Amino acid sequence: MKLFQAYHLLIFLSLETPKYAKKGCRDKCGDVMIPYPFGIGASCSINKWFNVDCNSSTPYLPALKNLEVLKVHIGNQTVIVGTQRMSSCQKPVRNSSQKMSIDLGWSPFLYSKDNNKLVFDGCGTASLMENGSVLAACSTACGNATLSDRSNCLGNGCCETAIPHYLKSYNINITGLEEEDGNCTGSAFLVDKTLYEQGRFSDPFIPISLTWTLTDSNQVTCCRDYNPTRSIVEMSNGTSVDTWLCDEYGDGSPYLIDGCAMTYSDSTPDTEMCRKCSKRGGYCTSNDSTYDGRGSFLRQNYICVEGERTPRGVILGNVFSLCF
Repeated sequence: MKLFQAYHLLIFLSLETPKYAKKGCRDKCGDVMIPYPFGIGASCSINKWFNVDCNSSTPYLPALKNLEVLKVHIGNQTVIVGTQRMSSCQKPVRNSSQKMSIDLGWSPFLYSKDNNKLVFDGCGTASLMENGSVLAACSTACGNATLSDRSNCLGNGCCETAIPHYLKSYNINITGLEEEDGNCTGSAFLVDKTLYEQGRFSDPFIPISLTWTLTDSNQVTCCRDYNPTRSIVEMSNGTSVDTWLCDEYGDGSPYLIDGCAMTYSDSTPDTEMCRKCSKRGGYCTSNDSTYDGRGSFLRQNYICVEGERTPRGVILGNVFSLCF
């Protein structure tokens, strides 16, 4: 009897292996994970824009002037790239304007509104411009202040501000920039706000977050045949870009039909609908996600499925391997 009970108490949860790259493709370049729809090599990515070259264990995007890939975030559809920090100093010093960005043009990438901010390290006023229109600006007090705490950039030698829209390109205009001992000091730039505050970069390279989009022509499929979610990204000129996204279900790439290794939890979402569902003998499952007009995640939506959750598994003798 004890042996019988031992066999039936021996339950192994199947540990699925998460997949980040297409079959036969590498999923890492150096220490950087390259999840699909990106891919190392043309046949490993969803299209040419997501193709990654891996040279000397460093990943680059050849379609975007060989920008270095620092990290790919699947959950919010962003890729952090390294761009060279360009000084805003040019004659005349006190009123300068310089095209500071790479024009993303017809690519599926946008400068992320949610993940970047404008930072001005200097004295004067910096304005973020697009086609002659001011989108954002901040000013600093003049003095000998130096930037010592990136999380306390409050206007004394340094200022910062959010950007209101997703962008394809931008200019930065600086006025009132002062010289010290005949040398121009100061610069303004877009930067990934999290990495900037953490100080996880070194001049002259600046990390910037690009939002990537997938259209109907990409024929997006999600892991386990889940349906992709359509999101709308609004641009500053009043136009919008549609994009398809796959929700994360465990580890791996949700953009591969067999990519995500799902984990099962007995916990039920704490919502009134799910509590009523559970009392009726059903269970809640994720239906889709709700996003705002600019593509930012708002909430996860659930539906009630009547009946008990049915496990999928295989029986090997008296040992039951359980997976969901």
